[in-house]
Amino acid sequence: MFDVNGKTYVLKYNLKRVELIENTVGMPMMADIASHKGMLGLTALKAYFAYGLKEEGSDSYVAPKNGMKIAEDLIESTGYITINGAVMDAMQRDCPFFFQDA
Repeated sequence: MFDVNGKTYVLKYNLKRVELIENTVGMPMMADIASHKGMLGLTALKAYFAYGLKEEGSDSYVAPKNGMKIAEDLIESTGYITINGAVMDAMQRDCPFFFQDA
């Protein structure tokens, strides 16, 4: 959870959100994660964060433009590792089918 300007946000992913992210970054999610050992580039990290961001208790996602701004602010204030870790944790929680052993 992230508190920003008096609002609490959470990260939540599903197949449709992953498809939006892949279209935005131009790379399959698992290829991006594997090729960089889970350490996403800043552009990708902002997209992963922005497209998975929801206000707590809301059914709708934050607009990507607003999510990108929130991502930038949080990366600067809490650090890259914290935000990258939150994205990876949420992806594993919400999309375990991507992380199953073959």
